[in-house]
Amino acid sequence: MEPIRILLFRPESDDPSPVDQSLGARLSALEGPARSEVAIEEEYFRRDDLADLESRLGAWKGKISGVIGATNVPESTRLGELAEEMKLLCFVANNNPVVWQRRRHVFHIGLPSVQTAEAVAMLLQKTKRRRILLLYDRTEFQRRVASSMEAALRNHGMEVNSRAESADGEFELVKEWQPDLIYVIFSSEKKALPVVQKIRRHLSQAPLLFGRSLLRESFLSSLGDQAGEAWFVDMFHRNGTETLGQEHFLRTLSAREVHVPTANHAFGWDAMSFCALGLKAGRGQPLLAIDHLESGVALDGATGTCSFSRDNHNGRSGFGPTTLTRWYKGQLEEV
Repeated sequence: MEPIRILLFRPESDDPSPVDQSLGARLSALEGPARSEVAIEEEYFRRDDLADLESRLGAWKGKISGVIGATNVPESTRLGELAEEMKLLCFVANNNPVVWQRRRHVFHIGLPSVQTAEAVAMLLQKTKRRRILLLYDRTEFQRRVASSMEAALRNHGMEVNSRAESADGEFELVKEWQPDLIYVIFSSEKKALPVVQKIRRHLSQAPLLFGRSLLRESFLSSLGDQAGEAWFVDMFHRNGTETLGQEHFLRTLSAREVHVPTANHAFGWDAMSFCALGLKAGRGQPLLAIDHLESGVALDGATGTCSFSRDNHNGRSGFGPTTLTRWYKGQLEEV
């Protein structure tokens, strides 16, 4: 059987998300569970240019069986439309349902914000934290994350003060409230670091919690000692209790000098792995691959387990792979 040809499709960008997802996908093609079956191709398009995305993908018609999109929500949505037209198996890392729109050819494996919020709330409850301040970026995605997080924390009996990025003067009011943990809901390092400095000018003691998108080497290096106690939403235990799929993923990245694998590395790895495994089971035929994936087969990956059905192309259920990790004295340890 000839190798299954899968296209890694990403924007021309130095943004960490597509860069990390692309590396994860490449390494899965080389070292992942279906490595002997896969021939990976790569193509770039101009960021946020959907016409260029369509043109570049169209050039691959008849040459590939699957496509992995290291793409944002609008790009992934258009990619899904085109994948259906071209009869390709398509995997992306987004959790937004708009990406899927019940297209059989599209699987979107991002962790749902509501699921992550529930898991984080349960873990924080175990740490005896009771007064949580949420500080969030004003983007649509971060507002949704904050809203899900606020609801989950309240459902677990915690007091919550939720606000968009605040001016210095407002921190005096927050200081009087005395939170015992501050969740900084930002994805951009450049935006998050000034917020950390602002917090520490007014609130010196409470631990800071960051989302999993900021758990990467560049951000940890930038934090230095200024952040004090820093926690992160994570998806790895990092203490030797990983699943076999996670252990293989972490070992592979460590061999490439990636010592703090990110969620996006893992999403890229799993998107390629699941796409390749589906196409392998379907003998290279996308429709047969979709039938196999929708059968409910459990796929163990770096981001946890996915099990798809005709009505669920996200594949996530239950608690998910969420953990809390602390950055302490240059080391990551589970909270």
